[in-house]
Amino acid sequence: MRSKIVPISNVARLAEAGEALLNRATGMPGMGLVYGASGYGKTTAVAWLATRQHGVFVRALATTTPSSLCESICKELGISRRATNVATIESIVEKLAETDRPLFVDEADYIADQKRLVETLRDIHDLASVPVILIGMQNLRRTVSTREQLAGRIAQWVEFQESTLDDARILARELAEVEIADDLVQRLHASARGAVRLIVVGLGRIEQFARSRGLSKISAVEWPKTADFFMGAAPAAGARGSLAAVR
Repeated sequence: MRSKIVPISNVARLAEAGEALLNRATGMPGMGLVYGASGYGKTTAVAWLATRQHGVFVRALATTTPSSLCESICKELGISRRATNVATIESIVEKLAETDRPLFVDEADYIADQKRLVETLRDIHDLASVPVILIGMQNLRRTVSTREQLAGRIAQWVEFQESTLDDARILARELAEVEIADDLVQRLHASARGAVRLIVVGLGRIEQFARSRGLSKISAVEWPKTADFFMGAAPAAGARGSLAAVR
């Protein structure tokens, strides 16, 4: 399997939103929200965008506090914490403004319902004038929408949705190092129920199976009827997977 980011529909919309935030007019809000169910590729796609834009990427935890969040940002910026949170935020703002680097905060669900954390990120956004992108689960949009001062700063709302069949075809073409016939790609897409993480796992399973039998091309005819695509049981209806090209 090749290791690379493939410009499927969710990735393309994220890239467009990221560029819009970077190139927004002076004085316009510069926060973004990326949300969606697990398995749709958010974290991997955002990590790719952060690298592309030389962004600062941090991850919130259930135990995150304003102090620990600032410490994580300082570490990524290569600067030292100051004696107080206020002084530390001033240093963060100064460095972000100087370098014009966007800030990406993954697992933002842990932050969105905590007033002090929200205000810390809002202050960084307002004072540094750099994009601040929050990434989280489906419910994150609803939580953010209830916080007027935060929601009013969100200029780009990017929902990661189920991958389409065309997305699955692109992934098969770009990632698999054996040719996978369209009938087998369709079966995989249906089994994964649109979860890109599972599609990638399934492509790896198919490629491994084909290579073990000396096949350079594989179709639904060669794939055993009793075999699943995910090493274990296929997900139940409505469930999402948890293995990773993508979260």
